[in-house]
Amino acid sequence: MTLILVTSLESHIRDKSLDALVASMPRAMVVRHDLLEGDRVLRRVSRGATSLERFEIPLEHGCLTCTVRLDVLPTVTRVLDALPDDVIVGLPPSVNADMVLEYLEPQLALRGRALDSVCLALDPAALDDQMWDNRTLWEAGLSSVKDDDRTAGEFLVKEIAFADTALMLEGLFAHLFEADAPGCQSGGEDFQRGSQLLTELGPHLTVIHPDDELELATYDQRSARARSTPGTVNVGKPEDRVDSKAWSGQFTTVVLTAERPLHPARLKDALHGLAEGCVWLRGTLWIASNPETKMVLGGAGPYVWLESQGTWGAETARTHIALTSDSNDESDLAELLRSCELTDAEILESPNRFDDALRLTDLG
Repeated sequence: MTLILVTSLESHIRDKSLDALVASMPRAMVVRHDLLEGDRVLRRVSRGATSLERFEIPLEHGCLTCTVRLDVLPTVTRVLDALPDDVIVGLPPSVNADMVLEYLEPQLALRGRALDSVCLALDPAALDDQMWDNRTLWEAGLSSVKDDDRTAGEFLVKEIAFADTALMLEGLFAHLFEADAPGCQSGGEDFQRGSQLLTELGPHLTVIHPDDELELATYDQRSARARSTPGTVNVGKPEDRVDSKAWSGQFTTVVLTAERPLHPARLKDALHGLAEGCVWLRGTLWIASNPETKMVLGGAGPYVWLESQGTWGAETARTHIALTSDSNDESDLAELLRSCELTDAEILESPNRFDDALRLTDLG
């Protein structure tokens, strides 16, 4: 018995991935939900080409959490209790996998079941544009929740970190405008570029191309939670990374560290240079004005943010960041970060002497 969770930003990509999985698991039960306008959820349950359920459910609040708690969870557990077969769960587009598993994993444990794989379905030809989209998911038509202020990039980096497998599929554009969009088709320039970006954003992923056998990776709760914890730097092995200067137009990830606290005002001035052109930046910052506080740096496409993660606790305080871009110059970025480190004289000063240029006290 196999249990697979499929997450995606777009419903047609999710459905194509479910069709591909069903082709290799023809007896599997498929449960899928879609959040509709008007605070409604469409629930569909099928086996192979046979539809077993199709039902719309009104939701009082029409929010993502309510969708999961009030219908996704009870439907999945009902199917698991009724049948000992393989089950594939297609989540509502833009619903994060960890949100579902927060409710589902305790129920699986009670039933002696385990989740086998978390699959992110995506169109790599659209990945770069989606990462740079400055619209909210609601504004982009990717969420039916009006107050969903996440961007596509925010959703994707979280799912890439959490998933163990990525299913790459051709998007609608490649089919609707086939003659005008050869780059968007499997093997095309845009498709290949997005595939390479995906390997930089998720070096842990088992990436399955459209013509590959569906050999899914195995979900590990501890690893997934660790990778998706804010501030975590998950990159490929050092020997697998290439010199950024040698790969014009290719995405690379530069990892930078600083063992001294950073001057808040100089860091504020340097942030633009560090973040410029970065598809994704993440890591932790040790800032002189708040040296006991573990500050997390995050960024997806056009947006960069800082958040507090409390004190450093047992961790050694240090700055550790990763920057993914197609225009990285590692030596320039390293020099920029070094310019933010405290000098010998500044290290002897009290933290109270440094202005809170980044307004970290406002972050709690």
